[in-house]
Amino acid sequence: MRSLSVSSARSKLPSLLDDVFTKHETIIISRKGKPIAQLAPIPPDTNQDEATRFPLRGISIAFAEDFDEPAPELWEALA
Repeated sequence: MRSLSVSSARSKLPSLLDDVFTKHETIIISRKGKPIAQLAPIPPDTNQDEATRFPLRGISIAFAEDFDEPAPELWEALA
């Protein structure tokens, strides 16, 4: 378990988050030598399942051929 100061953690945050995600490492953040926060991976059982994260996966969606054409009312408003 690593410990860093707030200023060091602030400047290295993207790298720290990568370490937490890839190495499942917990990192303690300290201010004036006292721990104030912890960066830790989320336990697998609290992650959402795929159906919850991507509710529309597998559903086919059809668009009208002219879905990107301006509606006639818009042309009249612009005239």
